[in-house]
Amino acid sequence: MQLKVGDKVTYIKHGKQEKGIVKSTPETDDMCLEDTVRVVYHCNNDWDNYRNYTAATTNIIDLKIGWYEN
Repeated sequence: MQLKVGDKVTYIKHGKQEKGIVKSTPETDDMCLEDTVRVVYHCNNDWDNYRNYTAATTNIIDLKIGWYEN
């Protein structure tokens, strides 16, 4: 899966589901490994300003493109 900065994603693992936005990828951030991206999950629903929030390194395999609801 090829993700880019600004993509909306849903984290799905162990019954947990959470929406987020990709903040950086291996192409834009030396801290990302080839199979990870950095995703902002909690930004007080201030999604337009997601770049101002801390991102979590996330394995790409645990993400689906788009936002899904339970």
